[in-house]
Amino acid sequence: MVVTSGAVSRPGAVSRPDPVSRPGHQPDGRVRALRPGGSGARRGVRLTRRGRLVLLAFLLLLATLVVAVAAPASRAADPAGPRPTAVVRPGDTLWSVTERHRPGRDPFGVIEEIRRLNGLPDYTLQPGQRLLLPDPR
Repeated sequence: MVVTSGAVSRPGAVSRPDPVSRPGHQPDGRVRALRPGGSGARRGVRLTRRGRLVLLAFLLLLATLVVAVAAPASRAADPAGPRPTAVVRPGDTLWSVTERHRPGRDPFGVIEEIRRLNGLPDYTLQPGQRLLLPDPR
């Protein structure tokens, strides 16, 4: 009798490897499925050429839908036709531009609307600067 690693074997008997050392076998006797390649290691998702084409078509469809949904919303926010503008003269302030182009309206509200439309961080103007003006309602 030959003793190896705690297992007893008989002469002439076919030796089987320890179940734990065989790929896919676990110590409690369960067998887990092996992936192709036999190692059982996890691999990333691999797409075939057809899968890549399907994925590309899906992404293009999704992008088209996003643009189609967003376009009417942006058109609704912008009124038809060009916005009125004003060119800043030397010495102009937002108050003077408001009084010149939108007399009779609340100057504080018009000034804030001009700042919002033009993305002005403060109240400073430069001569020659072109300002978008709010609608003359």
